[in-house]
Amino acid sequence: MLKGLIFLNNNTILDGVINVYKEREMTSHDVVFQLRKILKTKKIGHAGTLDPNVTGVLAICIGNSTKLSSYLMNNSKTYIGELYFGIETDTEDIWGNIIKTDCKIPSEEELTRVIDEFNQKSILQTPPMYSAIKVNGKKLYEIARKGEVIDRKSRKVFIYDISLLRFYENKAQIKVTCSKGTYIRTLFKNIAEKCGSCGTMSSLVRISSGGLKIDSALTLNKIKFLAESEIFDFIIPPEDALVDIEKIIVPDYLFKKVINGVAIKTDLINLNLEEKKEYLVYCKGEFIGVYKHENKILKVKTYLFRGNK
Repeated sequence: MLKGLIFLNNNTILDGVINVYKEREMTSHDVVFQLRKILKTKKIGHAGTLDPNVTGVLAICIGNSTKLSSYLMNNSKTYIGELYFGIETDTEDIWGNIIKTDCKIPSEEELTRVIDEFNQKSILQTPPMYSAIKVNGKKLYEIARKGEVIDRKSRKVFIYDISLLRFYENKAQIKVTCSKGTYIRTLFKNIAEKCGSCGTMSSLVRISSGGLKIDSALTLNKIKFLAESEIFDFIIPPEDALVDIEKIIVPDYLFKKVINGVAIKTDLINLNLEEKKEYLVYCKGEFIGVYKHENKILKVKTYLFRGNK
């Protein structure tokens, strides 16, 4: 059985999530553009932008599963990056123009101590000027390219885990698990500053995004080969990627109600659910969709049932 597929007459309708390995010098939009040609469908979108020089896991939603892209974007993400001490650039990564130099290189002990200050912490970040965030309808990097700097609103992100993997010469390899919207290059810049030095991100790879791991990510060339061979088992059910949302099982006798989008009173299902929290709802072993619990009622937010009513 081909995962993530619905058969309609003799046509195959693609539906699910693809774990793509984004290669260097490609934008996330480039990946979507190529996949539309490879899979011959327009209903494709990515869930979490990667900069052109960043590689690794890129979640791609296809078909009806594009409804879940916002949930996939909210997944926690894990990166391995390199912090290069001694220079600072206008883009906060190695590909920008050098604006500051400093010969001070911290000791491994000092660096480990500073990194630990960020561990399991909520922090405020000011988005870099060279980013795709829009201010007054214009992307920040478009403004930055004109040599302008404007005020940016800081935002709160969470660092679930951060550790030093390796320290050599003036380079540190660091692993970070963080919330949506975290700028790793800004985090690395702040770490260098706390060490009394300056630094910039010199490489970055995303090794996981929610339930998607780098060891099972596929390049576009591999996906093209499989699609041309009419093998589509690389398309996974969307719920398999949503590991950050708790799963609950609704009793079988309510199956007809949930597949028709009827709200469920929680006193009927004997579950202790948190107020205003979202859940992945299953019934009779089928994934129904994302529901929100409010005022002792489960209401469907995003309906994804793929079976027959």
